[in-house]
Amino acid sequence: MAADRISKETAELIALPPYTIEVQKVKFLLNQEIVYKNIERVPLNEPLYKSIEKDGILNPILCMPSYYPIAGSQRIRALWELVKTHPEGYTFKDIKIEVHRFEKEWWNMFYLWSEKDFRDKAIAIWFQMVELAWKSKYYEHDKDPSGKLMTDFEELGDKLKWKHKQ
Repeated sequence: MAADRISKETAELIALPPYTIEVQKVKFLLNQEIVYKNIERVPLNEPLYKSIEKDGILNPILCMPSYYPIAGSQRIRALWELVKTHPEGYTFKDIKIEVHRFEKEWWNMFYLWSEKDFRDKAIAIWFQMVELAWKSKYYEHDKDPSGKLMTDFEELGDKLKWKHKQ
């Protein structure tokens, strides 16, 4: 799915499952078991990495109950790399991020469908539509401070080789 948005007015009409809004430190997010084990499967988006290094995280992330990002995996991956590559004492791990976290795995009803191909497609579409509506509703920054469109970072990230898509 290409990086895109719908109008905020349209996004307001979309029913999203219940979620909590929290503020979490990067260190907390990176230390969550599922994130720690899987974040390196997300390819490093170099321009996004440089933008975050310079300007930090501008928009919230959307997570599963386990804190694995639904919208924000490329940013969490860039933060993972920033924490690993900067000298000891650098404060990327202490950055606070607004996190919208689903309270339950609202997509799990699709696992009742017996045909695996259809089920997998239905789950993927569910996540893509939730991500589209949620980003359109909650992303306040459509550009980083240098003027680069956030959707440009997303489109580049979609073109990179994702290990979990192999």
